[in-house]
Amino acid sequence: MFLENKNCRVGKRTRFVLLIYEKNTKKRDIFLRLNAFWSIQGVNGRKERVVDGAKSILSTRGFVVTSEVEKDEYHDIFGKDANKKTIIVRIPTKEVVGVRELREYKEEVEKKGFDNAILLALSKYTHYAKREAKAAGIETFSIKFPFFNLFKHYLVPVHEFATEDEIKELETRFSIFKYQLPKISVEDPAVQLLGAKTGDVLKIIRNSPTAGEFIVYRAVVP
Repeated sequence: MFLENKNCRVGKRTRFVLLIYEKNTKKRDIFLRLNAFWSIQGVNGRKERVVDGAKSILSTRGFVVTSEVEKDEYHDIFGKDANKKTIIVRIPTKEVVGVRELREYKEEVEKKGFDNAILLALSKYTHYAKREAKAAGIETFSIKFPFFNLFKHYLVPVHEFATEDEIKELETRFSIFKYQLPKISVEDPAVQLLGAKTGDVLKIIRNSPTAGEFIVYRAVVP
C-alpha cells in the first residue's frame, strides 16, 4: 500500500486517517467474505430442509420416491403411488423462482405427462410465477411451510378426504349442499400437505379425553 512508501510525504494526521481507512477496508473485506460464506451455508441448509420436506410430502400422500436427479440448476424428485399416478417435485437452486423457471418446468411436466407437479422455492416466488403456477395446476409451497409430517404431531388430528358416499349422506341427513359445510382454507398447512383442492371435503377425526372420538367435516375454500 502507499503508506509503505517512505518517500510519500504526508502529515501525521493524514497518515493516521489513511491508516484507519486501510484497517476498516480490511475489516469490510473480511465481513463480506464471511457474509458470502454464511449465505452459501444458509442456502445449502435450506435446500436440505426443502428436499427432506418434499419427500415427507410425497410420503404423506402415498407416493414412493422412485428416483432423483440433481443438476446445477435444480433437484428433481420423482414418485409413484399405488394407483400408478406419477408426481414430480422440482427444487430450483435459484433462491427466487421466476416465470422463466416456471415455464421451463411446465413444458417438461406437459411433455412427460406427469399427473401431479410441485415446485418448491428455496426462498420465494415472484408474483407472476406464483400466479402462472396456480393457473397451470402446479403446486407451490411457502418456505415458511412446516416441512415435516404434521399428522405425526399429537396435537394435529387425522385429516383425510371424505368419500362421495359420506358427502351424499351428509347432504341428505342435514338437507344441505357440501359448500354449506364449515370451511377450511386451501392454504391451511394440513390441506396443502394432503394436496386438497378447492371444492374437496375433508374428514377430520379428533380424539378428546372427555368426548372421545368425534368426526367433523370441512369444505375446502380459496
